[in-house]
Amino acid sequence: MATEIALDGTKWLVNGRPTYEGREWNGHPVEGLLLNSRMIQAVFDDCCPDTRTLWSYPDTGEWDPDRNTDEFCAHLPEYREHGLRAVTVGLQGGGAVFIPEVYDNYVNSAYRPDGSFREPYFERLARVLRAADDCGMVLIVNYFYWKQAARIEDEEVLRDVTRRVTEWLLRTGHRNILVDVANESHPGLWSDIPCMQPDRIHEFIRIVQETTLDGRRLPAGSSSGGGASLPRDRWLATEDFSMPHGNGCTPEQLRDKLRTLKATDQYREHPRPIVVNEDSVFVENLEAAVEEYCSWGFYCQGYGSEYQDRMNWKEQGRENRWEELSGYQTLPVNWGINTPIKRAFFGRLKEITGGA
Repeated sequence: MATEIALDGTKWLVNGRPTYEGREWNGHPVEGLLLNSRMIQAVFDDCCPDTRTLWSYPDTGEWDPDRNTDEFCAHLPEYREHGLRAVTVGLQGGGAVFIPEVYDNYVNSAYRPDGSFREPYFERLARVLRAADDCGMVLIVNYFYWKQAARIEDEEVLRDVTRRVTEWLLRTGHRNILVDVANESHPGLWSDIPCMQPDRIHEFIRIVQETTLDGRRLPAGSSSGGGASLPRDRWLATEDFSMPHGNGCTPEQLRDKLRTLKATDQYREHPRPIVVNEDSVFVENLEAAVEEYCSWGFYCQGYGSEYQDRMNWKEQGRENRWEELSGYQTLPVNWGINTPIKRAFFGRLKEITGGA
C-alpha cells in the first residue's frame, strides 16, 4: 500500500506530508488542498436489459463494464501528472442520462434491494483502489445515489449496507479512502428516504466513523447540494470534512457559499478541509475555490444527457465515435483528456499545482 490520506486541521496529508507541498498560485496557498474530479461511473454497470444496450461503445456495439473500469484505471497516472490528487467513484454511480424513460429505469447499484452485494462491482472497485494507490491518488467513495437508493427495501437495510461497505473498504487495507455517504443530501432529492435527509444524514456518517478495524476508521462526510445548499446542525458537527457542491454557482456565488460555511459555529469550533467534489467544467470556479483555500471538483457530464446547468449539454447529441466522446459521466465514457473542455481543466490544474 503506497498512499495514505490523513487530515491535519484544514489540510490534507498524503504519507505524512501536505499535498502540493510548498506550492502557491497567484499568491494563494495550494499546499494541503485535494483537487479532484467526479469520475462517478468508474465501476458502472446496468442490470436492466431494456436500458443496458444504450451504453454500448460506438467502436464495438456492446457495453462492457470491465472495459470501462480498466480504461479509467489506465488514465489515472495521466490525471496525476496534471496535479489531480483525488477522484470520486460511486457504488451507485450518478445520472448517466436524465431522459426520464431511461433515468427512471436503468439499474446501476452495487447492492440489490435486500442489501446483498453485487460482487462484480466490488471487484471493479478493488481494481480502482489498487490503481489509485499505486499512483498516489485518493479515492472518495460514494455509497448512495438517491435514484438508485430508492430501490433499497428499507432504512435498516440502508444502515446495514453502510456498515458492510465500510467493513469491506477497511479489509482491503488501502489507506487512500475517504467516504461520501450520500450524494447531495437534500430534501428535494431524498424526499422518499427521510433517513438520508439533512436532519438525519449524520446518523449514517456516524455508522462509518464507528466501524473500525484494528483501531482504524475511515474519514467520512456527505456531500450537500448545489446552489446555496450546505451541511448544517448535527451533520455539520459530525462530519470529518465538508463536501459542498458548487453546481449552478457563479464564481462569486461559490465564494459566498464557502465563506458562509466557514462562518458557521460548527466550522469555527472544528475547522476541517472543505472539498467541493462536484461543481462544473468552469475553471473560474476552480480558481475561486482555490482562492478561498478550498478544494474543487471537476464535473464534466458530456453531451447527450439532457442535463443542463450553467453548461448547455443539450446543444448536441452523443458523439458517434469513441475518440470524440465528451464528458466523464454520460456513458459510454472516453476517460482520456480528449476534448477541449477536458484539456482546459487539466491544463489549468497543472498551472495551479505545478503537476505536483
